[in-house]
Amino acid sequence: MVGIYTLRWLVPFLFTAAALLAGPVPTPKEHLGYTPGDDYKLADYADVAGYFRKLAAASDRIRLAEFGRSSEGKPMLVAYISSADNLRHLDRWREISRRLALGKATRQEAQKLAAEGKVIVWIDSGLHSSEVAPVQHSFDLAYRMITAEDPDTRRIRDKVILMQIPVINPDGLDWIAHWYRKNVGTPHELAPLPWLYQKYAGHDNNRDWFMLNLDETRHVSRLLFRDWFPQIVYNQHQAPAFPARIFVPPYAEPLNPHIPAEVMEGINLIGSAIKERFAREGKPGVISYTGYDAWWNGGLRSAPAFHNMHGILTETALYGYATPGNYKLSDLPERFSNGIPTREPSVFYQRPWLGGRWSVRDAIDYMLTADFAILELAAARSAHFLYKAWDMAQAAILAGNSGRPYAYIVPAGQWDQGTAADMLRRLQWSGIEVRRARAPFQVQSSTYPAGSYVLLAAQPFRAHLVDLMEPQKYPEIRTGQTGPTKRPYDVAGWTLSMNMGVETVRAEDAFAAELEPVDEIVLPEPSRSARENSSFLELAKVLSNAGKAYRSSSGDLVAGPSPGGWELRRPRVALYNPWVSNMDAGWTHYLLDHYRIPFTTLRNADFAKPLNGAFDVILFASQAPASILHGVRPGESAGRGRAGQPGALQRPEYTGGIGVAGLAHLDAFVRAGGTLIALDEAAGLPVQFFPLPLRNVISENSSYYCPGSLIRIQVDTSHPLALGMPKEAFAFTTGGQAWEITLLKEFNTGDREVKSVARYAQANVLASGWLSGEKVVAGKHILAEVRHGAGRVILFGFRPQFRAQSAGTFKLLLNAIYFSTASPT
Repeated sequence: MVGIYTLRWLVPFLFTAAALLAGPVPTPKEHLGYTPGDDYKLADYADVAGYFRKLAAASDRIRLAEFGRSSEGKPMLVAYISSADNLRHLDRWREISRRLALGKATRQEAQKLAAEGKVIVWIDSGLHSSEVAPVQHSFDLAYRMITAEDPDTRRIRDKVILMQIPVINPDGLDWIAHWYRKNVGTPHELAPLPWLYQKYAGHDNNRDWFMLNLDETRHVSRLLFRDWFPQIVYNQHQAPAFPARIFVPPYAEPLNPHIPAEVMEGINLIGSAIKERFAREGKPGVISYTGYDAWWNGGLRSAPAFHNMHGILTETALYGYATPGNYKLSDLPERFSNGIPTREPSVFYQRPWLGGRWSVRDAIDYMLTADFAILELAAARSAHFLYKAWDMAQAAILAGNSGRPYAYIVPAGQWDQGTAADMLRRLQWSGIEVRRARAPFQVQSSTYPAGSYVLLAAQPFRAHLVDLMEPQKYPEIRTGQTGPTKRPYDVAGWTLSMNMGVETVRAEDAFAAELEPVDEIVLPEPSRSARENSSFLELAKVLSNAGKAYRSSSGDLVAGPSPGGWELRRPRVALYNPWVSNMDAGWTHYLLDHYRIPFTTLRNADFAKPLNGAFDVILFASQAPASILHGVRPGESAGRGRAGQPGALQRPEYTGGIGVAGLAHLDAFVRAGGTLIALDEAAGLPVQFFPLPLRNVISENSSYYCPGSLIRIQVDTSHPLALGMPKEAFAFTTGGQAWEITLLKEFNTGDREVKSVARYAQANVLASGWLSGEKVVAGKHILAEVRHGAGRVILFGFRPQFRAQSAGTFKLLLNAIYFSTASPT
């Protein structure tokens, strides 16, 4: 079953004379043939896994286990590193950590357990594969922890269990390492990987830590939130504000009010320890309190903060892969984006870095400084961190019992019961306790039937539960009295129940109910009801077996033709995937795979010939029209062009877009009867160039801004694309499109007809997050079907499959795909 994986020890853990005589621990250089961080050298997955297996075979200070498989099937490894004696009793230290984290002890028992136990420190590497140094540094961290005999390291081994994940994204490591090896020494040495470095998500693999869509995040979350409960979770990256050499906490404003104050002060304490060690070692360029805020829940360093864990992020400087760079003082900007000078000391940038040479080896040395600052602090205050975990769990339980809220009720009889169960299942995967009512119960004036689920707020990870269930209200933090509002690092709102279209009821005060714990939420069998997302799994099964399927006038799957219904055949689907790493295309791929919809990937070259007759429907994920048309032009700099990083020349076979000729073929495909589905930004391509009779009012009004929030929409449920949808729904938007129809009413007919499927709400558009300029979009069209010749274009002014989190709007996209082949019955 997905989400459950038994640890598999890779090297038998036997303390025998033979094991002790296994030979000296190999150095990283002896294994690799070079020192990690050497210029132009990148280790791949086989190099990393092979080294850790050698370490486990040679030393009794490491246990190596496989804890899951990546999306492409590679083993995911965790190394437990500590003293040999500690590793003999590993199960005991895990049980102590679990009991304390879940508050399952009296105060006196907790004090004894904290004094006995070992603090658990998690350090992972390689989540974002193009940020290469963390994985390359994993060799040195493990070797030093296992072999060093200085008093500090001995104390760490005695007091700490280090859970080291040497490479958390094995697939991406290989793609990046092999791409760089192919290009090093050529003009394309620094060219960006032209596809995602995770099968579906790419960079968004660090945006999946409450939704848990990806195999990798599910496996890691099990270790974090259900098995080990580490007190410190350290997640390494490489994108500080230039010219800083490393970002460390404290984080920037704003602060999410659901994160316990004790967690944030602990994070600040750890950040101070890191900065103090850098100062003692004379390493400049350490910056804090900029860029990376404490608002969002969903990253590998942020989700733990809602679980009473100290989530630590560092961002160490990167030039480009394993290529070194040289900076002159004149290459450095005078100020950071927040206005702080880069060449003068300031409170959060005490020792400016003034240029020079920078390589992967330099980044490794900075990361090791941060590693051992954390590990030494953990060792020095082991009992403190362990007892604090119990203390915060108890405080969360007490706060929940006090009410406001007391619980969240997920009533039986949901609009989409399968998706409601899926939401509860995902909450369980992140450590949330779920209970089910054995009998009807009453809360205030409402009665809920047996089988309703209850999420009591009195549980250790109350912060995570409340944060996902409540609407977010992004605070207006300004520079001065009238300055602009500070924008969030990622999104502003993410309320899980809204995003998934699940009804939840907040119960403020205690109530009586006969509840039973639910060990594991089991999804119901796929439904035939149009209300259920799972009906599309059943539809795919029917089409696979019979070649055709029938839907009633309400959209339900039925055995045969019915009045007002439709006959469907399996659509021939194509998804455009450019030679730039488009995460939205990746998530669209995920959705198609999840709902078992076969598809063909279209690349730029495929648009050089006519598309007519080959496909029924072509999907374009969100991408700027200019990028679709031209991609990376030959000779132009490729990549995101972060400050301090050099220009990069892409390999010629990965340059260009569909081009003007491809656009003409796409236009002809639709005019001949095909269906084009364009999501968010990509909608601008047919609107502008076919053209279509719509005007995007957002592009004309600078007062509108919506940085990733949930909004209210009104759905025309009489339209086939809205089958199974409620009349009022939530949609997730990162800005999006809002259209007015430019055709006069009497001309809105025939082969140019525009039909609105959904609109922005007339008022109270914002549901969760932050939105300014509501009047610009209120009542405007957000989803439209436009006739174009004999075919049609389905325009989404938002991303209905955003990060595969917005299950409440999946039906709109899935209906659009399947109705490309529908005929009335």
